[in-house]
Amino acid sequence: MDIQNYTKQQGTFLKAEDIKANPEAVFIITGEGELVKSEKFGNERLHLPGEFSKESKTFDCSKTNAKTIEKKCGTDTKRWIGKMLAFELYKTKTSDGKLVEAINVKEVK
Repeated sequence: MDIQNYTKQQGTFLKAEDIKANPEAVFIITGEGELVKSEKFGNERLHLPGEFSKESKTFDCSKTNAKTIEKKCGTDTKRWIGKMLAFELYKTKTSDGKLVEAINVKEVK
């Protein structure tokens, strides 16, 4: 029995593990962004719906990443639909001091 689907990461958010598994894949923005209040971070977060490796995912877009996309596509997220994002990973510290990998927009295509 193949248990690949059973052990596969659950959830729809794009994670660093997704980028590691397929570093050449791009994220295609499929809908308008939505600002969501984050209980975890205590602020608003931009959620972008899209497709990564033929799977529907949500990109939790930081302000830094949003500024990168904005430079190329403007401030209206409706104009972002269809754009492709190439990613890279970097290390950052969480508020409790843990070192984790985070997603950075490397290029907007």
